[in-house]
Amino acid sequence: MLKEETVTDNVDATVVDAIQIGQANHRVFVTALTAEQLTATTIVDPYDSSRKPGDPDQGYQRPPERSRITRIGTYLIKEQGDGLYPNAVLLGSRKPLLFDAMSRRLELPSDPVLRIIDGQHRIEGLRYAIYEKQETHLAFLPIPVVIVEIQDRTEEMNQFRIINGTAKSVRTDLVNAILTAIAEEQGADAIPEKDLWKVVVTKAVDAVNRRDDSPWKDVLLMPDEVSVASNSGKITRATSAITSIRIIYNWLDQFGFLAGKDLNGQADYLADVLVAYWRAIRNVVPEAFEDPAEYVIQKTPGLFSLHYLLRDSLLGSIYQGRRQWDEPTFQEFIEESPEISDADFWHKDASRASAYGSMKGFRELADLLIDSVAR
Repeated sequence: MLKEETVTDNVDATVVDAIQIGQANHRVFVTALTAEQLTATTIVDPYDSSRKPGDPDQGYQRPPERSRITRIGTYLIKEQGDGLYPNAVLLGSRKPLLFDAMSRRLELPSDPVLRIIDGQHRIEGLRYAIYEKQETHLAFLPIPVVIVEIQDRTEEMNQFRIINGTAKSVRTDLVNAILTAIAEEQGADAIPEKDLWKVVVTKAVDAVNRRDDSPWKDVLLMPDEVSVASNSGKITRATSAITSIRIIYNWLDQFGFLAGKDLNGQADYLADVLVAYWRAIRNVVPEAFEDPAEYVIQKTPGLFSLHYLLRDSLLGSIYQGRRQWDEPTFQEFIEESPEISDADFWHKDASRASAYGSMKGFRELADLLIDSVAR
């Protein structure tokens, strides 16, 4: 790497020309780094499903997809875009950077401490082309870069959420996990009111995926896991669980059962109801839980239809009968259902429950189950 002139005595520093912009009390620098400089000075903050969403060390980046990396690398190697690679990468620095306003020279730390907020796959594509495919001439390719000085990781995560949750398509479970982490560190007031349900439901989903007493323990595919097929025992995306559980949250919230509870209290209450309900279902049809990949009861047909059943029939009926939403009561209501109690009904190859393969179908399946438990 060619050494630039330095604005300090740090001979190991990378110094580049830059323009400084002020935005909302932040310093923003627009510059260009060579591909080699970019790969050497940047790191990602990965999401880790072994940590809770609100863990102060939790990251926010999904794992890079190898297919996208190699596709980008091949694009660069073959110069498919006439050698152009113009989209700017967005980086964040949690520490103030040294900038000489007179010479417009910006010093970057020698250690890789610039977090990649947007552009992970583009940088990995460069790394693949240069170091795996030995296309060393690409090391000198200048890449447009925007660097934002950000006070803390929470603000950095929020920028990632805003960029990737609106302008781009990023898995909903990851965006919701970021919201949850922000709420954990900055409080509920930091979250738009319309998004508070996402925090509560994400916390509840995380709980049912962790709890030893839960039929959903280690079954859900979390944000840092790439695909169902490549993760043994993972049969349903957390995104599907979050979407289907939202209707339960809305019902409990509408009728005041979550009133007076903070976000953690609401999540715990919701998780308790869900675990009791699904334990009752497992008691009624245990065969369908012994090899869950062979059945659809814990895939989207069962997930959505059984949560419609819970919302539209069981919660109200049990409450109006002045009974508890606990495992024995749920079991009493559903054990007489010829569909719910029949493992063959839920088998993936039986063309029964598995035949309901859309949101409209899940609703139709739910109506069938509601009729089967009607009293």
